[in-house]
Amino acid sequence: MINHGSTSIGFNKELISRGQYAEIFAADHRSFRPHEAKLFAKRTQNAYKQFRDKAALSRAMTVDKMEEAAQERVWTGKDAVSHGLVDAIGGLSRAIAIAKLKANIPQDNQVDFRRLF
Repeated sequence: MINHGSTSIGFNKELISRGQYAEIFAADHRSFRPHEAKLFAKRTQNAYKQFRDKAALSRAMTVDKMEEAAQERVWTGKDAVSHGLVDAIGGLSRAIAIAKLKANIPQDNQVDFRRLF
């Protein structure tokens, strides 16, 4: 973000945009306008529902049961385990070890991890 001293040397910030939602993430510049807030809330809710539905499917739970557990919150660590949202606590190496176990791959075998994005 540009501080006040930069304007004294002739350095200014100007936002140029085109389209109704072009400035939606100009948070350092201003708050959401009402129509932007509505769109942001709608997209956030849609993303949550997609994630919830995929999580329910992968955990063999009904969407209602998943919603009851998740409650539109982010659960971490032991709380996520106690709500049945994760199987174990750990990082990437633990996840790979569990995946190897489930796929009957010896733990000392090297596997490639490929990022999709």
